[in-house]
Amino acid sequence: MKQFILYASKAVTSPDFSLDDLPGSGGRMDLVARCICNALWISHDLRRDSCIHVVACGSPNPPVVISFYGNRLRGVSPDERNIAAWIKKALAMKRKNPGISIRKLSFQQLVEELASDGNFFYILHEKCRDISEEKLKVDSVFVLGDHMGLPKKEEKFVERFKHDKISLGTTSYLASQCIIVLHYELDKK
Repeated sequence: MKQFILYASKAVTSPDFSLDDLPGSGGRMDLVARCICNALWISHDLRRDSCIHVVACGSPNPPVVISFYGNRLRGVSPDERNIAAWIKKALAMKRKNPGISIRKLSFQQLVEELASDGNFFYILHEKCRDISEEKLKVDSVFVLGDHMGLPKKEEKFVERFKHDKISLGTTSYLASQCIIVLHYELDKK
């Protein structure tokens, strides 16, 4: 399974955000929803071989890991507002979806858990070896940061496990675009 970890430095950890102002009121929940959409949806279907773990580090109760699993997700539409509404419901513990889980877990605890399952990590970094020079392992964990980037402390932590650092080229992409480029490269294999 392809897995993505998004370190979301400002993503809220309570359901108290407005669906009418995702960029402003909810710690960039628009960015989070966009990344989830790009990790899991293709035209007319879900990527059932993929999941995304969002490590929400915003107020009021960080950290929280919000995971969406393509192989179990039901009734979620691929638009930012709908995805954000499901995050809101999950954080409020109001409605269950077999493809969404909320856990009180830190970034480092999540990485340790995934490493203990034998996963290989790719850290996305603009100043590393280009992805075109890399023979990617399909069933891996791809680690990226939000608009603030992945904190150095967390990057160093991932480096303790089996990993490689890759770059998507000389262009600085949005986190959600990075996910699309990764899928494109993996789909070619």
